[in-house]
Amino acid sequence: MSIYIKGKHYLLRFRRYISYSARKYGFTKNSRNNLEIIRQYQDTVIDFKKSLIQMAAFTGYPISHFIDSYKNKTVKTVRILDITLQDNDPILICAVKDDLNRVKKQLEHHRKIGVKHFAYIDNHSTDGTFEWLKNQNDVSLFTVTEQFNSTIKNAWRRQVTDIFGYNRWYLILDSDEFFTYPGIEKKPIYDYIDFLEKKNIKYAHTPMIDMYANNHLFTGHPDDFVDDYCFFDSDSYIVTKNFWSFSIMGGPRGRLFKENNQDRNPRLSKYSLLKAQTSDLIGTHNNYPLKRNFNTKYAVAFLLHYKFLPNDDVKYRKIIEHGNYSKESSEYKLFMKTHAQNPDLSFYYEKTVQLNSSLDLLKLSIADRKFFDCFLN
Repeated sequence: MSIYIKGKHYLLRFRRYISYSARKYGFTKNSRNNLEIIRQYQDTVIDFKKSLIQMAAFTGYPISHFIDSYKNKTVKTVRILDITLQDNDPILICAVKDDLNRVKKQLEHHRKIGVKHFAYIDNHSTDGTFEWLKNQNDVSLFTVTEQFNSTIKNAWRRQVTDIFGYNRWYLILDSDEFFTYPGIEKKPIYDYIDFLEKKNIKYAHTPMIDMYANNHLFTGHPDDFVDDYCFFDSDSYIVTKNFWSFSIMGGPRGRLFKENNQDRNPRLSKYSLLKAQTSDLIGTHNNYPLKRNFNTKYAVAFLLHYKFLPNDDVKYRKIIEHGNYSKESSEYKLFMKTHAQNPDLSFYYEKTVQLNSSLDLLKLSIADRKFFDCFLN
């Protein structure tokens, strides 16, 4: 079903879509329960109630997880930096657990592109991540001990943006995501944000681009993964339009990991760089209110996504064991099942492109060429 949100017909179309979803996916009971819980706690979530209703309707997960975390203020402050930022300086927010190697590289990358303030939410790490972050002089640090799931993570992010305030820019990442765009070597992130402001873009469409090495999955040097994992697909990503946003799907995961011998198209869209308002709610693949996801159709920036690094197979088995990701971690089950059947699996193929500079990203068919022509010139 493809519906484009526009103007005064938005509410009517939204209601029609909810009805359609209820019939097709059986969300009727969940939706009623979620709406009743939001009604009971509307004073707690009043600033973003409409966005929460939309998130509850589209994720299908029990919204009680979000509200319990949010009203109990489960995110605890360890340290908040006393730093003066300009209007075009984003705060990078990342929730992390036991991912020290990636976090070190993530900080290194984003420092180089001009990020001055990082806010990490440590979810009870035991590998030294928390201690290392505590020693970084540009990191505000928070802790949380709740069991992770994607809905609760959204509540953690909301608690942190409440602390730092609104009508300001945030870069919302997972620890395996590095933000970039063509021209980043000469135009740092604050120049890029100035350009977004001129274009009146408040949510930047930034899909995940799966990066990989030229050898088997889960192999290589864990400390030097950025150098090893420097390849990507240029032609396997597609753009679709639906009710809640433009979606970018596919990539090498879509090529290699199949269900019942059928191609899969994992959703890769994110809106990771945004100028947040009090009414906004930051989700996983969508932000809310949904209508703001239509600022840009094609990609105006990218998240280099490092997902199959050495030893990640051990991490994925733990994710499967706990089952706290979407659909009981079904995607990770598919990864490991396919890998077990073919241990020599590799993303590398005849149409692979090597990332030598940020301009190589313009080879992606999903790049917004008009946007980047204007930005670079």
